[in-house]
Amino acid sequence: MTMPVKTLLRNLRLVSGLVLMLFVIGHLANLALGLHSLSAMGAWRVLLLDPWRTPVGSGLLVLSAAVHTALGLYAIATRRSLSMSRTDAVQLVLGLLTPPMLITHVVATHIAGEFGRDFNFVYGQMLAVYWSFAPKYAFQQLFVVMMVWIHGALGLVAWMVLLPSWKRIGAVVLPVLFAVPILALLGFAEGGRAVLERLASDPAWKTLILEHLRPIAAMVAEMDAAKDRVLIVYACLVALAVGVMLVRMLRDPARPVQVGYGDGQTAQGRRGLSVLEISLAGDVAHAHVCSGRGRCGTCRVQVEQGAQSLSPVNDLEETTLARVHAPAGARLACQARVFGPGVVVTRLLPAYADASAAREPASWALDGAPGVPEPAP
Repeated sequence: MTMPVKTLLRNLRLVSGLVLMLFVIGHLANLALGLHSLSAMGAWRVLLLDPWRTPVGSGLLVLSAAVHTALGLYAIATRRSLSMSRTDAVQLVLGLLTPPMLITHVVATHIAGEFGRDFNFVYGQMLAVYWSFAPKYAFQQLFVVMMVWIHGALGLVAWMVLLPSWKRIGAVVLPVLFAVPILALLGFAEGGRAVLERLASDPAWKTLILEHLRPIAAMVAEMDAAKDRVLIVYACLVALAVGVMLVRMLRDPARPVQVGYGDGQTAQGRRGLSVLEISLAGDVAHAHVCSGRGRCGTCRVQVEQGAQSLSPVNDLEETTLARVHAPAGARLACQARVFGPGVVVTRLLPAYADASAAREPASWALDGAPGVPEPAP
C-alpha cells in the first residue's frame, strides 16, 4: 500500500531531523569531554564522530541535511499565512540561518580532510586552529552550536510532547536538552585553554600544526569560492520559497470567506486559508498545540453548517481524527481549508487545551462539560 504524500513528507522530515540531531549530539558530547582532557576528546571521537566520516555515514548525513532543508523550504513555500506561534517563528528563523552558518565549517573541514588527512584524527590540533590560528571560527562555532541545538531541540520537544510516554521521559529529556549544549560549550572552552597552554610550551607541536595548515591555507581562495557558490544557490532557493509563499498569500485577495463559531463570534479571511488560520488572524482563541501540523487534534471542530465549503479530509487529518476518537462530522481546523463563502463550526476543545489533550484525548470532553480540566489560576 502506497503511503499518502502528506504522511510521507512528515515522516521524512522527522527521520531526517532525528539523523541530524544524532550527528549534533555526537559533536556536542565530544566537545563536552574537553572538561576531562584533550586525550579523552580524541579517544571518544572514534565512537562519536568517526562513523560519520565513513561513506555510509557521510552519505546518510548529506542526504538527511538535503532532505530536511528541502522540506523546510517546501513548508515555507506552502504557507498561506504568517500567523504562527513565537516558538514556530524562532524555529523558522533559526532553520533559515543555520545552513549559511554551517557552510563555512563544512567546506573548511572537507578541504582539511582532503589535504591533511592525519590532521583530522588529532582532535587537539583542530581546537588549536580554532583558538589560536583562526579565532573567529571559534566564535562562529559557538553561534552554530546554539542555533542548531535550539532549532533541533524545539522540533524534538514539539514531536515528543505529543507521545503517550512523555510523562515518563519528559523529566529526563528536558534537563538533558539544557545540559548538553552547556557542557559542550564549557568543554570547548576548557579544551581551548589546554591547547593554548600546549602551544606555548610545546614548539614541536605548534610546528606540526603549522605544517598541516600550509596546504590548507593555500586553498583559502578555493574554499571561499566554493562557499560563495553554495550560499548563492541556497539564497536563490530561499527567495524562490518566499516568492511562492507570497504568491499564495496574495492570490484571491478580493474573495473573503467567513467562519462562524456558534457563540456569536465570527472571523473573516482569504479564500483557501484553513479554519485555524482564519481563527488566529481574527484573534479568535483556538487550541492548536502542534501549531497546525495536523498531529495533536486539539484544534478539532464540529462542522454545523457549510461543510461543502471545506476542502476534503486528507490522510493526516483522517489519522488524527481517528486517534482522538472525534465524532462524525468533526474536522481538524488546521487542515480544513475554506473555499466556499463560509462555514459555522463549534470548537470541541477549549482554547487552553494543552499537550495532554493530544496524549490523553479521552480525558478531555466538550468545553464546559464535565471532565474538561479548568485553566490554571
